[in-house]
Amino acid sequence: MTTRVMVVDDHPLFRAALVTLLRASSYDVVAETASAAEAIAVAGSCRPDMAIVDLGLPDAPGQQAIARMCAELPELRVVVLSMYEDAATVQQALDAGALGYVVKDAPPAEVIAAIKAAELGASVLGAGLVRTGTSPGARVEPPADGLTPRERTVADLVARGLPNRLIAERLGVSQKTVANYVSSVLLKLGATDRHEAARIVRAQQR
Repeated sequence: MTTRVMVVDDHPLFRAALVTLLRASSYDVVAETASAAEAIAVAGSCRPDMAIVDLGLPDAPGQQAIARMCAELPELRVVVLSMYEDAATVQQALDAGALGYVVKDAPPAEVIAAIKAAELGASVLGAGLVRTGTSPGARVEPPADGLTPRERTVADLVARGLPNRLIAERLGVSQKTVANYVSSVLLKLGATDRHEAARIVRAQQR
């Protein structure tokens, strides 16, 4: 099945070039948006598999859009394509839920490589980028259980005994969204209930 991609960038010429690159690489570009608010709304309606997001959006930082989209669509894979390359900004994007981060002047092949890695659940930083506490060009393979970064956060909170209500308050999302995350976590961990999931997560942490 062809991966369905949404592009979020407020620069028309760059967005058009990116769409051309994606389509030439056999991706199905299902939406183009130019603001954080539009991205959140469109993602909820078209439910893409992947989102390529710029951080310098006109109405809000791209990190906010990423966090909201990942909260509402737990299976969404996000790759940031931005001109910002400082470690703090990179880490903020990853904390929001992005799997990959590439600078805008990167070669097309590097952009596509990051997207392909994100499809597999791997976290990849472009050349020269630094994640807090890691070296440039760091690549982090996905965990064996396949949990996304946001699902891992929810799983850790479940393991600590927090109910959905408190998890929702901590993450700033609805209880329904948390319930969706928990269901996904149970499925990926092969657990029958949240108590078994908590046991599995605690065992992984040892």
